[in-house]
Amino acid sequence: GRGGGGDDLAKSPHMARIGNSVYHDICPGDPTCRQFGFTDRAGTPTPMMAASLLYKLHSHNQKPGVQINPELFREVYTSKYNKVRIYKVLKVSKKSRKWIANPANRNCDAPGSWYCVGNYPPALDELIANRTSFKQLEDFNTKRTAKDDEYTREYMRRMAGGGDSSREKPYELEFAPMSRDSAEWADTPLTTKLWSLVHGNKISEFRGLIKLNPNVVHVRSADGRGPMWWAYEHGRTDMVKLLMTNGGDANAIDAKGKKPASMMKMK
Repeated sequence: GRGGGGDDLAKSPHMARIGNSVYHDICPGDPTCRQFGFTDRAGTPTPMMAASLLYKLHSHNQKPGVQINPELFREVYTSKYNKVRIYKVLKVSKKSRKWIANPANRNCDAPGSWYCVGNYPPALDELIANRTSFKQLEDFNTKRTAKDDEYTREYMRRMAGGGDSSREKPYELEFAPMSRDSAEWADTPLTTKLWSLVHGNKISEFRGLIKLNPNVVHVRSADGRGPMWWAYEHGRTDMVKLLMTNGGDANAIDAKGKKPASMMKMK
């Protein structure tokens, strides 16, 4: 599934951003990887998402026209609700098999140990040579270069909706309702995004999303809760005020009949 419950496809744009911070050619010129996602609530993938191995492995024979290369992969197991899918990789070369089987190529904490962090085979040397050292964008305790700072500034600018066109807006906003009355109860990338902002107390980015589309205050997840419930639950007073100011409904009820303020933890 592609919902807001933390599955592969819902989280994949964030994973793409992490990957792009190491290999900048994954999303050239866009550290936020906006082109790797979905275009609507029906789950229509962007061209970049549709072409990805992740999407093909996830949606193989589940979505019309989506199939993996049968010469490279064979499906061997799919769980009842499609939460787990296992494939066998085909056409592994004899050279690769021999390299993997050689104990000298295993980076283990002790000879014969089960704990081995792994090694990259020589065939990947050219790829590995192009990587940059991974740095958390918010980690200011490490030495940074001018290029690092430029990448971070561009990342923050775009995440705040500071792109050059409407196409630069966070893709999650595609899941925003048109109004309070039209808000559907569903787990989407936008509910995941909003919950993470409330949980992480990222008020600036939270405010930025509301500025781009005020209707995000009406977003509801599958259990009927939304940013107002989460803000009360986490004690985010400033976020509650921001939601109220922008039309958030403090009297709304969730699937269990609870109002947002009922989530407030007693001191």
